[in-house]
Amino acid sequence: MKAVLLSARDGSISVEEMPPPVAQWGTVLIRNTYSLISAGTERATLETGAGSLLSKARQRPDQVRQVLDTARQLGVVETYRMVQDRLDRPMTLGYSCAGVVIAVGEGVDDLTPGLRVAAGGAGYASHAEIVAVPRNLVVPVPDGVEDRWAAFATVGAIALQGIHQTEAPAGSRVAVIGLGLVGQLTLRLLRAYGYDAVGVDQDPAAVEAARAAGFVAHPRETEDLPGTVARHWRGARADAVLVTAATSSTDPVELAGSLARDRATVVIVGDVKVAPPRSSYYHKELTVRYSRSYGPGRYDPRYEEAGQEYPEGYVPWTERRNLAEVLRMVPSLDLESLDPHVFAVEDAAEAYRVLNTVRPRRRPALLLRYPGTAKVSEPPRHQGGSARWSPPAAEARIAAIGAGNFATKMLFPHLRREQGVGFSWVTSARGLTAVQQSKRWGFRDVAESAEHGLAAADADCVMVLSRHDSHGRYAAEVLRRGIALYCEKPVGLSEQELEEVAAAWARSGAPALAGFNRRFAPAVRELRAALPEGAPLQVVHRVFAGRLPDDHWYFDDRQGGRLLGEVCHFIDTANFLVPGGPVSVTATGVDSRDPVSAQSVTLQITYSDASTASIVYGGTTPPGAPKELIEVACDGVAARIEDFASLTLWKRGKKSESLYRGAPKGHAEEMRALTRLLRGEKVAEADFRLALWSSLVACRAAAALAEGGQVGTAPATPALAEALGCTPPGAGAGSAVGVVPEQALATPQGAVGTTGNSGA
Repeated sequence: MKAVLLSARDGSISVEEMPPPVAQWGTVLIRNTYSLISAGTERATLETGAGSLLSKARQRPDQVRQVLDTARQLGVVETYRMVQDRLDRPMTLGYSCAGVVIAVGEGVDDLTPGLRVAAGGAGYASHAEIVAVPRNLVVPVPDGVEDRWAAFATVGAIALQGIHQTEAPAGSRVAVIGLGLVGQLTLRLLRAYGYDAVGVDQDPAAVEAARAAGFVAHPRETEDLPGTVARHWRGARADAVLVTAATSSTDPVELAGSLARDRATVVIVGDVKVAPPRSSYYHKELTVRYSRSYGPGRYDPRYEEAGQEYPEGYVPWTERRNLAEVLRMVPSLDLESLDPHVFAVEDAAEAYRVLNTVRPRRRPALLLRYPGTAKVSEPPRHQGGSARWSPPAAEARIAAIGAGNFATKMLFPHLRREQGVGFSWVTSARGLTAVQQSKRWGFRDVAESAEHGLAAADADCVMVLSRHDSHGRYAAEVLRRGIALYCEKPVGLSEQELEEVAAAWARSGAPALAGFNRRFAPAVRELRAALPEGAPLQVVHRVFAGRLPDDHWYFDDRQGGRLLGEVCHFIDTANFLVPGGPVSVTATGVDSRDPVSAQSVTLQITYSDASTASIVYGGTTPPGAPKELIEVACDGVAARIEDFASLTLWKRGKKSESLYRGAPKGHAEEMRALTRLLRGEKVAEADFRLALWSSLVACRAAAALAEGGQVGTAPATPALAEALGCTPPGAGAGSAVGVVPEQALATPQGAVGTTGNSGA
């Protein structure tokens, strides 16, 4: 399919072929017929892209702070590489479109293929032939409304939300400052609802466009503008003022104060500098309110991505309801008077050139038109059953499901240095990331979806690097096809997912490795080698992880939270060090008993050999604190690892210290282990059975946190029990569910096992 892309490096526009996105959970796949170019927002984006690195930094001081923080943590060279990579990534444009539903993901029950819809959302409703948009940002188009006008719905929702924020009743006097596209739509909505509106703009062409559509409008330079507007209202002032301009000047806000009556409301819709002069705002006791984009729900991932609707009785006008209302009002808005300039998607570069051209009668609206022929192909159906692993005869072909920041920063660079491996195919949820990363890392192909890639049978190993909620599903499918697996942590978010992975692993005999990299860290490996064999341990793993914003994707209910998604790392480190197997786990949340929302947790794990592990995970610590401290005590030995930069040992009355340049956490060693596994070698640290144990303990810890007590860790499903070397449930006398034989749990140091078979 074709998509319009912006170069973040130089601001150039291109139309590129790329795979269509996939209909993930809660999303709607739409074949666009029209999309609207938002003149103000997209012109500003183009200007930022075309500017120098210094000008980009001046416009985004928040990102500069992030870069400086990264430089302090990773060093200047690595930070420079990350910045250059970011500049090389193309960006999608657009956030208002209309078309036809061609597929829906799970969880979408109110929209069906063949339905005409309008959609919104930056990063979703883009200028592309096919887009994937969360259901709460998609609304049906009423009969009689053409697709080209339906494409105005999202920008119209911005205007409508501004009107809602005034809380002014119909018939009120409203001034609109700024007559770009949002301002023009605001005037039309105000007229349709029965308001008495007046428009103001510094551009005579914008004023003339409003007048041509039958509105009262004045140029900014009009002499005694406040008096002129007041005379239109027979000496009265505005009950509300909507500022829809975009400028770094304070003039629109100052003018709003002059146009408003006592105790009026000024609503900030556009991107303007807000510095209200005391002389008008204080003396008139004006209220300043901000209008948040398309309405309530914007910037809330629980609403936009997870599909959680707000109760209408408390939030009558959400993003989705605003979109639907604009579509209902379309017949009353006279959108034809906007005379939009329509370009074929192939001519998008010309459309943006026109957007940046100053003309006496520049049109406020530009549309992109799509042929409506793009398709999403169905992947060949997998016949079912399981294939057996066979090692590659020559170069190992490695594919990737997902190619986000972690993969491109911590995995691909190390993997590319290994001999005897090559990159096969890559896929990502929206396609754009896969296209860009395939060029950067040399993947031979970009797969339309994970299913298409797996069906191509062109990989000896597949790396599952997607969001957490898809790990278990993809991992099991990779193994069923007899393909070696690398799965980033966690392996699964539920015991059922782990059961499916374990069953597929047992049947395939394929090498499997989970992304628990800390057991590969030089400091951890040296510590383990220094511990006396079979001695019960006391392990304390303290983590100052730092606070995540409340809207971080970790806190999406489907993603399992920080406990399942990150604390599993530290569970695995303890499991790797301790000789025995886990028997029970207790979890306490400092801030929540909900495993998804908890930021800070403390775990206590007991083992079959009397070892214990305490994991203290601080999720609200301040930036700058050292992240990880691992301390181990046993008979005659004490040890401390500080942020993987040093290992201090006290043994036989002597103290020794090892330093590690770069504080390696094991990512490079982990990728080296993966290549060795693909060559048929045995790697003790690459024990997939241990990874399944760690994932199971994390699941039980989540249950313990929710229940507020201690939970056993014995596997309760047959394939998982067999893979972990425990008696399967229901296998005979003395094998009650929840009771794990010590002999099965005990794993002597130096005999962790190897990946490459089921371990049953």
